[in-house]
Amino acid sequence: MRIHLLSVIALAACTSPDREILEHPGYFDTVFHRADSIGLHDTEASLAYLETAYATFPRSTNVDLFRKYEYKHMYLISKKKDLDQAMVYADSMLYVLRDKAVQERYPLYYGRALLARGDVLRDQKKYNDAYPYYYRGREVIQKLHDTCLYHEYASRLALVYYRQGKFSEAARYFIETFQRLSYCDTGSFSTFYTRQGTLDNIALSYERAGETDHALAFYDSTLRFIDKYGAKFLHVPEYRNGIDAAIGVVYGNKGNILLKLGDTLGAETLYRKSIDINLSGKDEKVDAQLTMAKLAGLYLASNRLAGARNVLQEMRASLDKVPGTDIELRWLHLQWQYYEKAGKPGPAYATLISYTKLKDSLNTVAITPPVADIRTEFERMAREYQLEVLKKNNELKTAYLIIMIFLSVSLVLIALMIWQNWKKSRRHVEDLKRLNQQIVTQHENIKRSLASLEQSQQDNSRIMKIVAHDLRSPVGAIHAMSELMLDKGQPEERDAELLELIHSSSARAMNLISDLLVLDTSMQGLEKEIVEIHVALKYCVDLLQLKATEKNQCLILHVEPVQVLAYRDKIWRVFSNLINNAIKFSPEGASIVIALKRQNGTVRISVQDEGIGIPQNLRDKIFSLSAEAKRKGTKGEESFGLGLSISKQIIEAHDGKIWFETEVGKGTTFHIEMKASA
Repeated sequence: MRIHLLSVIALAACTSPDREILEHPGYFDTVFHRADSIGLHDTEASLAYLETAYATFPRSTNVDLFRKYEYKHMYLISKKKDLDQAMVYADSMLYVLRDKAVQERYPLYYGRALLARGDVLRDQKKYNDAYPYYYRGREVIQKLHDTCLYHEYASRLALVYYRQGKFSEAARYFIETFQRLSYCDTGSFSTFYTRQGTLDNIALSYERAGETDHALAFYDSTLRFIDKYGAKFLHVPEYRNGIDAAIGVVYGNKGNILLKLGDTLGAETLYRKSIDINLSGKDEKVDAQLTMAKLAGLYLASNRLAGARNVLQEMRASLDKVPGTDIELRWLHLQWQYYEKAGKPGPAYATLISYTKLKDSLNTVAITPPVADIRTEFERMAREYQLEVLKKNNELKTAYLIIMIFLSVSLVLIALMIWQNWKKSRRHVEDLKRLNQQIVTQHENIKRSLASLEQSQQDNSRIMKIVAHDLRSPVGAIHAMSELMLDKGQPEERDAELLELIHSSSARAMNLISDLLVLDTSMQGLEKEIVEIHVALKYCVDLLQLKATEKNQCLILHVEPVQVLAYRDKIWRVFSNLINNAIKFSPEGASIVIALKRQNGTVRISVQDEGIGIPQNLRDKIFSLSAEAKRKGTKGEESFGLGLSISKQIIEAHDGKIWFETEVGKGTTFHIEMKASA
């Protein structure tokens, strides 16, 4: 039978790159995970590994050292029971976090350091000295608003009540600890092992409180919990050993209940199982010795002296060589009873003398001063804290009063200065009025100038469109005639060259004129209408099919009927730009896939080519009017760099979006997404 000391789970802290590096979790998280695995079967080896890991890492900081001090503190207090050395490491934990800035940056570490010092004082039975550290640790943890972390405080409060013999209160706080742990990482072995130990502690508290039914129910719950959640850890030998040891402890504790209920055979069976499991281990050797003492007592009570003799001999062989322990005291008491029942007065008397001396020695050490109730102490500390706050508030109020007096005097002086300035400023009022009138006049002049500039811009735009429109017919005629002349017969070589030059130049002029005619993307004066967008897209593909055929390209169209509210001419221009670009930048014989699909209330149009792709340095400029974005087509076709910029403005005027996906040398896909009509 033992009360489980809940282990502290070390949490890796995140380090922001723009802050000073105070710890190295990337290295030490792995180190401590390995140390925990080693420590499950050999704690001394885990400590040696930890020292080696720190020695080979030259840049360890104070916060890194905190984690090592905490690990050693837990070993010394829970396993080696060296409270003096445990206090040294608890003080070291507080020392490395002595700076206020570090405490604020690592509040969880600071809270655990306070609780660690309280743990040593608790085990030294200096409860009144431990309470302030528990109180301060609780305050730090509560500020983190982490439901899981509160188990750190609840478990310690449970242990204090257990040590004070207030077992019902201890059970209540162990239950709270178990509940809080359910908010932690329940998939880790550390959390699982702590939760099963907490269930065993609940049962043990109820057993000590005399509530046998509750105790038996929680021992069974512990075994079911281990069976259900421990199975996934059994493939790791170290974890299996820890789980077996935990089961052995529960068997021994449950045997006590069965013995109280009169089930001697059941108790004997569980005692024997517990001893067989934990006597072969290392960390639970003490528990095995305690269970042997209970089994020997059972045999003596039923006058099975041979069985008692064998168990006592086994217990004596397992005792440490260091004398003066509680377990040795139990052994002496049982050995004395055995000699009495066996009719050996001489050895019985000698054993009784040894038992009495050791008991007196342990009772002297066990004397402790009166202990205040922890709840009462916390209430007292809270009142003291409130008084301290009130005192500081009074000091602040006094400071505020002094500041208010100073401000009042300052305000009077300022008022005097304002009054004097006001008298002086009256002389300048007329000057200010005149200046204000001048500003108003200048503002009106600027407004008129801006209006004139705006009108001029509109006139220029109109003239440009008129010129472009008027140029379109003669240039188109030149282009058509040159094409006709090229198609007729075989002109002389010199004439053919000139005709080709006229043909290509007029084609480039036509493209530029087309871009000029649509450069204005303003929607003023236009009205949206319901457009059967699949029809418009098919019409655009039909018009451009001839142009694609010139490069032996194939235009593939996939559409489904969709209607959108749009400016018909503008949206058609976007389709024309995208398909023209796909033809222009795709090689001979390429396929160009145009798709239209409705999904989730929107319509998506995509134009996928097998062209040259868009290089990385042009991807953020492709929708701008930047001259850098202009590139020649695969057959030397000219590009004026206007089409995609115009298309983006048109799509955004429809509250839509346009984007592309590209891979150099493999092709580009442009996507348009707009809201579909009902």
